[in-house]
Amino acid sequence: MSGWLVHRVDGRACGSREGINRLKEILSDGTDMRSVVSVASEKDVTGILISLIHLAMARNEQLWGRMEELRENRFSMIDEMVPSLYRDQFDERLRRDFHDLEDIIRAVWLVRDCSDRTRYYISSLGTIWITAAIAARLKAEGLSVRYGNAEEVLVIRYSESGPEVCWSETELRWKNFLEKDNSFDVLVVPGGLAALENGGGASFHSDGAEMTATIFANLVEAEAVRIWTSVDGVMSADPNMVPGAEVIPELTYQEATELAFFGADILHPPAMTPAMIKDIPISISPFAHPDFPGTRISGKNTNGADHPVKGFSIISDIALLNIEGAGMIGVPGISARLFRALNGKGISVILISQASSEHSICCAVPSAQGEEAKETATGAFASELATYRINSIDIEGDCAILAAVGDQMSGIPGIAANFFGALGKTGVNVRAIAQGSSERNISAVIRRSDSARALRAVHAGFYLSPQSLSIGIIGPGLIGGTLINQIAGESKALRKAFNLDLRVRGITDSRRMTLAEQGIDIDGWKKTLEEHAEEADIDRFVDHVAADYFPHAVIIDCTSSDELPKRYAEWLNRGIHIITPNKKAGTAPWNEYTKMTEIANRRRRHFLYETTVGAGLPIIGTLRELIRTGDKIISIEGVFSGTLAYLFWRFDGSAPFSSLVAEAKKLGYTEPDPRDDLSGMDIVRKTVILAREVGYPVEVGDVPVKSLVPPHLVEVPVSEFMEQLSDIDEEMDGLLKGAQAENKMLKYVGSIDESGNCRVELKGYPMDHPFARITGSDNIVAFTTERYRQQPLVIQGPGAGPEVTAGGVFADLLRLASYLGAKL
Repeated sequence: MSGWLVHRVDGRACGSREGINRLKEILSDGTDMRSVVSVASEKDVTGILISLIHLAMARNEQLWGRMEELRENRFSMIDEMVPSLYRDQFDERLRRDFHDLEDIIRAVWLVRDCSDRTRYYISSLGTIWITAAIAARLKAEGLSVRYGNAEEVLVIRYSESGPEVCWSETELRWKNFLEKDNSFDVLVVPGGLAALENGGGASFHSDGAEMTATIFANLVEAEAVRIWTSVDGVMSADPNMVPGAEVIPELTYQEATELAFFGADILHPPAMTPAMIKDIPISISPFAHPDFPGTRISGKNTNGADHPVKGFSIISDIALLNIEGAGMIGVPGISARLFRALNGKGISVILISQASSEHSICCAVPSAQGEEAKETATGAFASELATYRINSIDIEGDCAILAAVGDQMSGIPGIAANFFGALGKTGVNVRAIAQGSSERNISAVIRRSDSARALRAVHAGFYLSPQSLSIGIIGPGLIGGTLINQIAGESKALRKAFNLDLRVRGITDSRRMTLAEQGIDIDGWKKTLEEHAEEADIDRFVDHVAADYFPHAVIIDCTSSDELPKRYAEWLNRGIHIITPNKKAGTAPWNEYTKMTEIANRRRRHFLYETTVGAGLPIIGTLRELIRTGDKIISIEGVFSGTLAYLFWRFDGSAPFSSLVAEAKKLGYTEPDPRDDLSGMDIVRKTVILAREVGYPVEVGDVPVKSLVPPHLVEVPVSEFMEQLSDIDEEMDGLLKGAQAENKMLKYVGSIDESGNCRVELKGYPMDHPFARITGSDNIVAFTTERYRQQPLVIQGPGAGPEVTAGGVFADLLRLASYLGAKL
């Protein structure tokens, strides 16, 4: 055979016939190579063995029952795993081992103590049993297998820094091992076990099977090390905190070390060292899906250009020690004294940050050592504190360190800006910053409570996962329901094309609501709302949508409620974005309106309401662009109501005005109460919204308006109003005939002049005027400005109907996603 491959497998995963068959397929994949298989312990079995020691030392009678359960479990394992050819041999060994184990446990019971050597012997039994069973099964399946006792080869010494491989002794033992028997194709060894340099044996790390694998890879100069796990590979972030986390295809040894140090579920860094010495690649792949590529760790970086930041990790339970004082400036040795003192107390320093002025220095330490670190620093600088050369020494608990890792971050401008910009957009405050000169790692100390939100924000910001928005929709009626259907129709395409994740996590009306942690199945949202709804609770609804583990939250209010807009300021202050076609907030009393917009600006949250004027037409956006580019508004005039546009387009004398109102209501062109349209208040609100965009502090009550609602029908129920609306037909017929006599067409318009004066009125326009030529429910607006003085800028199009209004709200949602970083 031409070379070697080394595999690390989990004893529990291989502890069944299905697992053995999969391992056999992996070892028989057609490559002409020999294999070493390092078997990781079954942690539950090892845990039971260690618990026997503690129960014996405590003289707890539960010990004997637990030992009997373990005995039955291991004999069952032999019955399933070990072929009949070897079963008698295994039975005999297992009986002997349990006999010896019982004698040892009785001794521990008597002396209430357990030596390290005894502890090693007991805890290693589970790994030895499952490894021997796997070797026997593979041999019975026709493979040329040898079971190897790890102590025959691996030699470990313990030093202050932990277990270290005795390379010269290990290499000598390996050479002797091969000289005795070199006829096998597969060597199966228990992982994590080794001989001690001075005699005896030891378990050298909780993840020792990985180190066993890389040591053997070094000895045989293997082509690769394959770590078979229950996960798909190294993830770009903790998938429990970031559901959109992805498998990282490739990492360098240095990147993997950085991610592992900061808590990523990956190889223990020392376990990589033997492979690194000879540049042997390490792959991490799912045992259940051997064909999945997983993650490859090597000395080469081949995909750094696509993802300069490879992944993100969090270390929780951190305390921040901060020392400040003008007396530190220019004084050499301050840092040395601090870290010498902390080292003397065995306090681990995880991160260091110092101001360039040398006025302050801070470092992150484990939370459990926070107070001791403060006491140590206070003692070390007692004289400086007494003479006010150091002003304060403080410890801040409940912190976490967020780290971004990637070799290719070096030399690429904007990485740090993107990192901290993503944190800023989601409202995460940074307490300290550190970056190595290699630029491989950017670390930030944040509040521990912000960990999930911060991790999701930076992860999304670098396109390792979709830009996720937690969306809550209030009012799933005509507009809201149409919006949900539009999102359902486009969400997959948006995710695929733009990496945008629109997550509708809550839908509610005034009576019921449905919430979902990861997102509602919006293809079947109506059924979900019918069958799985609960009583509506707007506070719980908002809390759910604004969950802090989503980087961005938005509430879309598709109602005409008077009460909900009163809470917009509160929601904006909580960091929630708001999108709405509801005009009540934009026309609230001036002081409330300005307070709301001030909060939105201060909290950097977006309040988007394009559809409050002209449904899906770009009226507000166009007005803003005119103003922001320096144009001066001379006048604004428009047909702002799709309902009234439709009514006066149809109103030609062939049908009574009241019947046209009933028709428009049926088509969904009117507000739920048509008086909101006929009173002119809908146009008043839209006119006020536009006036405020220009900067005029106009109130709704300041706008003179011609109402089409008879005074005696103002307060009656909607049904009664519709029945008696014919009372207006005679008056409307007279107005129509008067306009026709002048060859004009009636239009209900709102207008704003150069001084900010607003009017809403029924007005006649010549037949060749653009306003007279609109049809259906079209809205039209004319902006007369310094630039557009001779020929006004005219915007025309459908201004009512659930499809266009919902489309406008959807456009605001995509506009928000773009503001938050999505590349649309």
